[in-house]
Amino acid sequence: MNGILVLFHCESNTGYAIGRLEPIFFKMALQLCQNNSDRVHFAYTSMMKGKPTTLPSNFEQYVVIDSANNDKQHGEFIENYVKKNRINILFGFDQPVNLPTYKYFRRGGIRKFVSYWGAPMSSLFGPAKRLLKQINVLLRPNGPDLYIFESLGMADTAVLGRGISIKKTRVVYLSVDHNQFRPDPLDHPYVYEQFAIPKQRKIFFYSGHMEHRKGTRVIMNAANHLFEHRKIDDWHILLLGNRPGEEQPLLAQLAPTVRDRVIFGGYRDDINKLHRGCYAGIIASTGWDSLTCSSLEMQASGLPLIASNLPGLRESVATSSPQLLFEPGDHKQLAELMSDLLDNSAQRNALSETARAKTIIKFSTERQIRELTAAVEQKKT
Repeated sequence: MNGILVLFHCESNTGYAIGRLEPIFFKMALQLCQNNSDRVHFAYTSMMKGKPTTLPSNFEQYVVIDSANNDKQHGEFIENYVKKNRINILFGFDQPVNLPTYKYFRRGGIRKFVSYWGAPMSSLFGPAKRLLKQINVLLRPNGPDLYIFESLGMADTAVLGRGISIKKTRVVYLSVDHNQFRPDPLDHPYVYEQFAIPKQRKIFFYSGHMEHRKGTRVIMNAANHLFEHRKIDDWHILLLGNRPGEEQPLLAQLAPTVRDRVIFGGYRDDINKLHRGCYAGIIASTGWDSLTCSSLEMQASGLPLIASNLPGLRESVATSSPQLLFEPGDHKQLAELMSDLLDNSAQRNALSETARAKTIIKFSTERQIRELTAAVEQKKT
C-alpha cells in the first residue's frame, strides 16, 4: 500500500458532521499507511477557509480537488497528483456512482475506491426500475468499489434504490466521545441557569436543523397536546440549532399558554454540559434521517431518547429502549411518551443507565476507526 487520498465534496472547515468525521478519517488513514502521515492526503473543493482545525496542526498535505468538475485540465491535474504521490486508495465522502473525474483517478493509479455516505443514496424503487439502476451501475467501471453507510437503513437505499450490489456495501456506525458527552450531577443546574427554566420542570432536549423533515413542527404540536392533557407544571422543551428568525413560525404554532414552556436556544458550543441537566431527548423527524450524531450524544449523556420510528434512528434508539419509538408525525403519541416518562422517574433513570452503557459499547471511536480500516482493507468483490 502506497498512499491514501481522503476526498471531501465540500470546502475546508465546513464544520457540522464533516468536522466530527475528519479526525476519524485521519486516524483511519494513518492505520492504513502504517502510521506514516507522509502517505496521507486530504482534498477539499476549496481551501479558502484555511487548513481544517480538526486535523493536526503539523499536517500539511492538502490539495484542492472537485470531483464534480468535468474540466479536462482539472482531470489531468488529478491524474498527475495521484501518480506523483503514489496514491492507490481513494476514500471519498458522498461520491456517487459516476463522475467524469473518476477515470483520471483510476489512470493516476487508484486501485481501491471507497465512497463513504452520510445520507441515503436514493429513494426505494420496484424491481423493474431497480434492474435499470443495477445495469447503470455495472456500466460505470471507474466508480467506487465499496460504499460505506452509517446505518442499515441508509445501506438499504443503495441496494433497493440505486442498484448497488449488496456485496459492495458495508455499514459502519458513527461514534461519540464518551468523555465529552457523559452524565455529571454537578452540572445539573447549568441548563436551568443558562435559560432561566423553573427548577420543577423536567427538560426535554432537541438539537438539529429546523427544516420541515426534522419534525420540529411535530414537537410544537406535542407541546400543545401535552399542555392540554397534563395539568402539572413539570415539563419544558429546549430546542437548539435555530438561526435567527427560524423559530418564529414554530412559536406561532404554540398556544399562547404554552409559549413559556418552549425555548429556542440557537447555536451553542456547550451542548454536552446542557445535556447533564436534561431529562430526555427528542428526535421527531418525519422525512428520511440517518443515525445522527445528536442521537448518540444525547444517549451518551444519559438521556433516554424518544424518536420517530425511522430507519437509522431506530438503530440508535434501540440502545435505549424500542418502547420510546413513535410513528413519524404522530404528535399525540410523542406527547404520551413524554408524559409516561414524566410519571415514571425510576423507569427514566433505568433507561438513562442503559443508554449510556450501550453507547459506550456500540458507538465507541475505537470501534468506528477499526471497522472503517477493515472495510477499506477488504478485497474487492
